Amino acid sequence: MSPALLWSFARQELVDRYAGSALGFAWAFLQPLVNLLIFVVIFGNVMSARLPGVSDTYGYSIYLIAALLPWTAFANTLSRASAVFVDKKAVLSKVGLSLPMLPLFIVLAESLTFLISLGLFIAFLLLIGSPFKPHLLMLPWVFLIQQMFALGLGLILAVLNVFLRDVREFVAILVQIWFWLTPIVWAPQIVPPELFRTLGLLNPMVPLTTAYQAMFLAGAGPDYARLGAIALLAAAVLALGYVFVKRMEKDVRDFL
Repeated sequence: MSPALLWSFARQELVDRYAGSALGFAWAFLQPLVNLLIFVVIFGNVMSARLPGVSDTYGYSIYLIAALLPWTAFANTLSRASAVFVDKKAVLSKVGLSLPMLPLFIVLAESLTFLISLGLFIAFLLLIGSPFKPHLLMLPWVFLIQQMFALGLGLILAVLNVFLRDVREFVAILVQIWFWLTPIVWAPQIVPPELFRTLGLLNPMVPLTTAYQAMFLAGAGPDYARLGAIALLAAAVLALGYVFVKRMEKDVRDFL
């Protein structure tokens, strides 16, 4: 898939998302801005939620937003990629697009949306005087690992979804359960250490979300050894997804 075609698909993905609305693409800025205000005002001021061991008024809000923004990109990428072959079957029947490369436009679209939300989040941090942390320089690499993992899983599920349409509903439930098994809303301190260690071993998103939170909050930085292990896992899943799609490509096209 050429860069021009990739950008065209990604642009159309964003246009379709806000099609029919009067404000159009402006919602890409308004929605994360409203969410940011809700998290800060409701959790930080109204509910006075506090992160264990952190006295900062905005500590919990930063903790929540730092993990929620990339999680949203991950969940949307996985959900959309897992249905992309069925959703784009009309295009695939007319144009000989590479199936393994097709979901890249979803990764690009979700990454752009994430960048907009991240920009608003950083503006908020500057507004409250939060100091810059050198660990933030690792954020693009952590996000890359996350999106590689989402794309690899999405490729595998996209093939399965062609032959079993229940996969789309399964992914929706999976993402919902996965969210609550990941320390985004809750802090690791509220669960037994043994349970959290087990979650960290079984749930690849635990090292990623805790890395994001460590980048934005004062204290120790991310666990780079665990991130390295997740990077290897993400690369393996992506390679597996690519090979699986290539081997099943003829069957997928015939079935569609």
